[in-house]
Amino acid sequence: MFSKERTDGRFPDPAKQELWESMTRDFLNLRNYGYKDLNHWMEKQTYMSVGLTMMAAAEFGVEATPLEGFDPTSVDKAFKIRETGHSTTVLMALGYPDPEKVYNSPISRFDADQLFTFI
Repeated sequence: MFSKERTDGRFPDPAKQELWESMTRDFLNLRNYGYKDLNHWMEKQTYMSVGLTMMAAAEFGVEATPLEGFDPTSVDKAFKIRETGHSTTVLMALGYPDPEKVYNSPISRFDADQLFTFI
């Protein structure tokens, strides 16, 4: 990414580019070796993108839902994901609902006062 940023001229000042790269490496090293939670942190970043994508899909009338509980190794193998240097953490289904199969029954939910504490 750093090479791409340099090529794109993201930081016209080379000193700022070097500072950015240093801070980024420090952050990744902290997550990777200090907290040892780099993958968990990256998954949280992915979910922020998933949430925004779901909201954007809704604006276009497209239903979206994230999917977990899959075997990421199988998905990565089927789509040759690992060869790109990446791995799968979440899947997202996008599409239009079948009006005849839309779930119309009431959904049971706890009342807000059972779920939240307001201060």
